[in-house]
Amino acid sequence: MNRPHFRGLIKRIAIIGTIGGAIILTGELDAARYIYDNTLVPEASIPKLDRQTYIFLNEYGRQLQDLSYTYGVDWRLALAVLRQESAFNPQATSYKGASGFMQLMPVTGLQLAASRKIDYLSNPVENMRLGVIHLRDMLRNYADAEGNDRLELAVAAYNCGEGRIQDAQTIAEFLGDRPSLWVSVESALPLLSERYSPLHEHIWEKGKPTSGTFGGYQQTLTYVENVMHYYNIYRNVLHE
Repeated sequence: MNRPHFRGLIKRIAIIGTIGGAIILTGELDAARYIYDNTLVPEASIPKLDRQTYIFLNEYGRQLQDLSYTYGVDWRLALAVLRQESAFNPQATSYKGASGFMQLMPVTGLQLAASRKIDYLSNPVENMRLGVIHLRDMLRNYADAEGNDRLELAVAAYNCGEGRIQDAQTIAEFLGDRPSLWVSVESALPLLSERYSPLHEHIWEKGKPTSGTFGGYQQTLTYVENVMHYYNIYRNVLHE
């Protein structure tokens, strides 16, 4: 057998046998290759994952994947949401009181954990569990949408709440657009701001959106754009 080829083969076997289904960190800290579920993907064929993602997957990748499989969610979408929510910081908190990897609001966390004796605030894995469940619930709410539209609507609802998205869908339908399309809801969200109150009076009997006016629409639009951006990267790099 050709010795260089033999040495290369032994090296690959040693690497895979050493780390199994984890991340290979070779050369620079950003890593040259990614291995998951015993599938080796050459660096040249994929964009690099950033260092933050590598570090998170080394510690919590398997747990997130298992949780996502359990609740029927694409784990790469959950990963993209988690990244956008907390930048992979399990101690992250927001000024509104959201906490943990998945930035669960207290009310949402308590509702999801009602039948489970868990501490979703201090336990990163349980925080992920409830976040994945919440994401699953959002996806179920938009089962009538197809493809990326369903994902984008669910991600938007995860960010700003189902009520806001429903109000935007009501406006979209009033304007003759299809409420199951994200592009329709995306265009309608800015119309929930107070400056469009004359329009609201024509749509709602009480003269305002069911969930009230919404001035933070731009944050939601950016949120969806970022989550889908990272989801597309993860989908290209990581196996389902």
